[in-house]
Amino acid sequence: MKTILETFKKSLYNPEFYKNAGEAPLGEAIRYYVKAALVLTLIMTVMLGVMLIPQGISFIKDRAPYLVNAYYPKELSVRVEKGVASANVEMPYFVSLKTFSKATTTGAVENMLVIDTENDFSRAVFEGYSTYALLTKTDIVTRDENGAITIQPLGRTLTATINQEVLFSLVEDVQNYLGRIIAFGLFATLIIVFSGFLMYLIPVLLFALIPKFIGYIKKTPISYGAAYKMSLYAIVPALALKTLINSVGIFFLPSYFTLLVFLLIISLNMRETPEPTLFENK
Repeated sequence: MKTILETFKKSLYNPEFYKNAGEAPLGEAIRYYVKAALVLTLIMTVMLGVMLIPQGISFIKDRAPYLVNAYYPKELSVRVEKGVASANVEMPYFVSLKTFSKATTTGAVENMLVIDTENDFSRAVFEGYSTYALLTKTDIVTRDENGAITIQPLGRTLTATINQEVLFSLVEDVQNYLGRIIAFGLFATLIIVFSGFLMYLIPVLLFALIPKFIGYIKKTPISYGAAYKMSLYAIVPALALKTLINSVGIFFLPSYFTLLVFLLIISLNMRETPEPTLFENK
């Protein structure tokens, strides 16, 4: 860890370090990048866990049971067997948006869900129901914010029952396995984030053209291999800064931010350094 921190400090600004980095073995640069990526992954995973886990626990333990009790009709039971839906209520059955909000609906859409398993889908009927979602005998039809309609078949093998009792049971199961779910979620986050950092090895192949071009402009040409090794060191501070700012949620940085910081670091470390004078040599 100490070696990684020392190398990280040098990668911020140390022209002599970058000059030597271009002559060092490629494996050394890649090992540093992988170790640094793992450290950044651990930091990001911990920060995300600290921010999201308490909210998730509060939602599962308190909010989820309330939502099921408040918004899912007690009398409604929907059965899907081998892709064919049925319900124990008179058709069509409307779940109004007023159920989810005390405000009066003034827009074009008045219902959150309509269940009509007795009739086939018809665009005219769907528009007449003024709903975001429609459950027919074999399809679930939805409308997005732009008004586009999507028809999704239930699937011939799907068999399930949805009612308030089943939903409460599902919430209880999640509560019982909450510790394992959190552990799995953290592990999955770690793998995904680390994989994302490793994927940066590919765009660095293009980023390496920048130090090579700078060397050409300065009439001190360097090989592409040397430029790539320098780029592996220079990209780490850029990723570290982006990770820190995005993780704490100050604001979300665009992808090109990494390139800009990388360009700044490379430019500073490849600028001209004055030659020692005769007096300084003495």
